[in-house]
Amino acid sequence: MSGWRNYDYYNHVKIGNLGELLDLTLKDYKNDIAFSYHIKNEKVRKTFKEVYQDVQNLSGYFSEYYKNKHIALIGENSYNWVVTFLAIILSGNVCVVIDKDTSKDDLINLLKKSDTKIICYSEYYNAFIKEMKYKTIPIDEIEEYQREGRKHFKKWVTSEDSDAAIFFTSGTTGANKAVVLSQKNMASDIYAASSIFKPYGSIVSLLPFHHAFGFVTSILKPFYYGKEIYINSSLKYVLRDLKENKPNTIFVVPAFVETFYRQIWKTVKQRGKDKTLKRGIKLSNFLLKLNIDIRKKLFKDILNEFGGNLEYIICGGAYLDSKYVKWFRSIGLEILNGYGITECSPVVSVNRNLYYRDGSVGQICRDVIVKIIDGEVCVSGDIVMKGYYKDKKATKEVIKDGFFHTGDLGYLDEDGFLFITGRKKNIIILSNGENISPELIESELMKDEGVEEVVVYEEANKLIACIYPSEEYLANQEYFDDLIYKYNNGKPKNHQIAMVELRTTEFVKNNNGKIMRNKIKDGI
Repeated sequence: MSGWRNYDYYNHVKIGNLGELLDLTLKDYKNDIAFSYHIKNEKVRKTFKEVYQDVQNLSGYFSEYYKNKHIALIGENSYNWVVTFLAIILSGNVCVVIDKDTSKDDLINLLKKSDTKIICYSEYYNAFIKEMKYKTIPIDEIEEYQREGRKHFKKWVTSEDSDAAIFFTSGTTGANKAVVLSQKNMASDIYAASSIFKPYGSIVSLLPFHHAFGFVTSILKPFYYGKEIYINSSLKYVLRDLKENKPNTIFVVPAFVETFYRQIWKTVKQRGKDKTLKRGIKLSNFLLKLNIDIRKKLFKDILNEFGGNLEYIICGGAYLDSKYVKWFRSIGLEILNGYGITECSPVVSVNRNLYYRDGSVGQICRDVIVKIIDGEVCVSGDIVMKGYYKDKKATKEVIKDGFFHTGDLGYLDEDGFLFITGRKKNIIILSNGENISPELIESELMKDEGVEEVVVYEEANKLIACIYPSEEYLANQEYFDDLIYKYNNGKPKNHQIAMVELRTTEFVKNNNGKIMRNKIKDGI
C-alpha cells in the first residue's frame, strides 16, 4: 500500500555544524521545553535556552583544559549524556561514543583502538572505570565542571570537516569498526532526513544513545524540529513514559514493534477480547477502503496505552516484516520504515508522513544520492563518514569513486522507494556457485504465525533454518517440519531447506535489536 502521492520537501534552515544547530534552536524556540526526564520521582524540564547554556558552560571547561583530545562517553541515556556529547565536540575535541554495557576487556580494547585519553562516564554502570589509568569525569556531576567552564567559554568550535565523533559499528557480522563522523556529516543528515519526515508533536526517546540512530535521529533531529523530547532512562519504564508523556512520534528498532504487538495480543487474550479485536480490525480495514476512519474510537483503549496521541512510529536498524506495518495501521498507528547505517550519519532513506510504500525503507533523503551498483546500495553525499579511524585500508574498501558501498543489497522502484533485500556478507554461496540471500527466505518464513525469529544459514552445502517459535508453538517440531515441507514445495532443489532447528531462547542481539548472526554457528 502507498500513502498519498509525492509532495515537496519540508522546509528547514540548513545547518552546517552543531554550533549552528544550537544557535538556531535558541533563536527560534528559546523558552520552549526541549527536554524532560525524571530524577527519581521528580520530573525535570529544560528549555532550549537552558540546554544552550548548559552545553556552553561545559564546552568552556573542555576547551580550557583539553585540546584536540579523544574523550570517551559511556553511560545510560540521560540529559547529562546529551550535554556532554555536544560540549565535547563544540570544544574542539572528539567524542568517542561507547556502549554502556561494554565489558571491561572490550572497553579497554575500544579505548586503545580510538586513542582515548579521558573518560566521561556514568558511575552507575561503570564503577570499574575508576580502577583504570585514565582521567575520568563523572557525568552525573557535570554541574561542577559547568560552573568552572562558565568563566572560560569563548565560542563554539565549528570546524565542519574535522573529526567530531567516533561511533562503533554494532559488529553483528564481525569486529566493531570505529566510524569517524564530522560535524558536517551529522548536520547534513539532520537536515536531509528532516526534509522528508516531520513530527507534529512531542517525542519519547527510547533507543540507546551510543548508536547513531538512537542519538542523531531520535535526539538531535527532534531537537532541530523544536519538539519536546522526553528521555526514557530504562526500558522497564517504556509504557509508563508513553502514557504519561503522550508522544506524537517515537523512534524504535523492530524488536520494539514486535514486543508491542505481542503485548497487545497477550493483554486482549487475557481479557477475553481477542475475537472482538479481530472483528474490529476487519471492520477498520473495510471502512478505510471507503475513506472512513474510526480507528481512534474503535481502538481507543489500545491507543491510550501509547499515550493516546501517538501517530508515527519511525522504525529502522533491522528488517521489519510488512505484516506489522499493516496491522498497526489497522489500529491507527503508522509505522514508517527507514534505512540507515552508521557510516552515513546514519539515515539514508525513510518513508514520509503521507507518502509511503509497504515493504520499502522509504524515499531517499534530501541531497543524498543512492545508486545500485551490482545489486549493492551505494551512497554519496555529505552524510558519508570521513572514514574508519586509523584504518585506511578498510576505508578504501568501502568508499570508491565517491560512493560508500553499504554492503546491503537492494533496488529502487520506479517511484524512488528503496527496498533492501539482504546483506552482501550474508549471501550463501553453494558449491555449484549459486548465490542465495538468506533474508529473502527468512522474510517468507516470518509470515507464519508460529515463527517468532528465524535465521537461515549454510552447513555442509545445505540450508538450515534455525527458528525461535512463537510461545504457543514452542517445541512443536512436527508443526515446523510441515512448515518447511510447504516452503520447499515447488522450490528448486538448491533453494530448499534441508533441516529445521528449534531454539528455546531468543537469538542473541545487539542493543539495536539486530540478531548477532556471527554467533549462530557457535550455538549461541
